[in-house]
Amino acid sequence: MKAGAPELVRGGPSVPFALTVWLVGCVALSAAYALQSFYPAWIGPLSNLFSATCAAIALGSAIQCINRYGFTLRTRFQAAWISFAVGFALWTAAETIWATYYFVLGVPIPNYSLADVFYSSGYLPIFAGMVLYLDTFSVALEKKRVAAAVAVMVVAAAAVYFTVVPTEAAAGRTFLETLDNMTFILLDLAFLALVVLTFTIFVGGRISKWLAFVGVGAVLYVVGDEDFLIQTANGTYYNGSYNDLIFLLAYLTFALAFYLHRKEW
Repeated sequence: MKAGAPELVRGGPSVPFALTVWLVGCVALSAAYALQSFYPAWIGPLSNLFSATCAAIALGSAIQCINRYGFTLRTRFQAAWISFAVGFALWTAAETIWATYYFVLGVPIPNYSLADVFYSSGYLPIFAGMVLYLDTFSVALEKKRVAAAVAVMVVAAAAVYFTVVPTEAAAGRTFLETLDNMTFILLDLAFLALVVLTFTIFVGGRISKWLAFVGVGAVLYVVGDEDFLIQTANGTYYNGSYNDLIFLLAYLTFALAFYLHRKEW
C-alpha cells in the first residue's frame, strides 16, 4: 500500500442505520414514481426537486469524507476526495440549473443547455478522483484483475454500441447534437471503466463493500444517462418518468457509498 493511503477498519453501529435509511429512501422514491398516475400534475415539479436534493445529499456525503480524511492536498487520497466532491458539486449545479429551466424559464426539457455543460464537466473531477484513488492502492493491481475489468468493459461497450448508438444515428439530429450525445456516451463508458478497474483491486478485501455501492451507483447513473439519450431520441422522455428515478437512486447510492467509506466499513 502506498504512502498516504489510510489504514481502514470496520465501521461502528451506525452502518446498519444508514443502510436502513438508504433502503427506505429508495423504496419511498420508487413508490412515489410508481403511483404518479394519482398526481400527474405534481410528478414533474416533484421530480425536479428530488433530483437537485438527492444530488446535494451525495455532495454532502462526499464533503463529510473530506472532513474525515483532511481538507488538504498533501496526499493522493485526500486529493481524491476533494475531486469527488468537486464532481458532485458540478452535478448538483447541473440538476439545479435543469430545475431552474423547468420552474423559472418554462423549459421542460433543456437539451443542449448550460445544464449539459455542468453534467459533462462533473465527470472530469470524478475521473481524477478515481485515478488518484486507484493510484494510491495500485500495488494491488494484478494482471488477472485488469483482464476481468477489460472483459466487463468490452461487454458494456458492445451493449451501448448495439442499443444506444443506432437510436442516436436514426434520430436525425444535427452534427453538433450528435457530437454532444456521443460525448456523454464516451464519458459514461470511461466512468464505468474506472469504477470497474478500481473495484477489481479491492474485491474480496476489507474495503470492497463501499466500492460495491459505488459500482451500483455508477451503473445506475450510466444506465439512466443512456436511457435518457434513447428516450429523448424517441420523444418519449418527460419530467417524472422512470428515467428520473434511476438518477435519484444513483445519487442516493453514491451518498451511501461515501458514508460507508467514512465509517471505514
